[in-house]
Amino acid sequence: MPSVFASLTHLNKSRDPSIDQRRVPRDLVDMVSHITADGRTHGARIINISPLGLMSRTDAQLDIGQRITIWLPVAKDHAGEVRWAEDGRLGVEFLERIEQSMYDAMLSLIPPRQTAW
Repeated sequence: MPSVFASLTHLNKSRDPSIDQRRVPRDLVDMVSHITADGRTHGARIINISPLGLMSRTDAQLDIGQRITIWLPVAKDHAGEVRWAEDGRLGVEFLERIEQSMYDAMLSLIPPRQTAW
């Protein structure tokens, strides 16, 4: 007889879409920026970032799958796609990875955050 708990391994994963789905670790940051989507610009505060994507807080109502650009130091307007959106937060996957030397230069200009959300 199979165990009742055998199919419950999915419960160990967080329901937060920003957790357990990252391919690389994120750096905690605290930076005000802006997102452009469909020709409109929205304020944003970047919470964490990696060469592959970021999490931001924003009042913008953006849809999953929507293409955006986000302004970043050094990288300037960097294209991405909204991967998830929840409670004023959104996850963005960059369309192109930020080259490591550019990422390091950019990160040196962004204030670090001491705690996660």
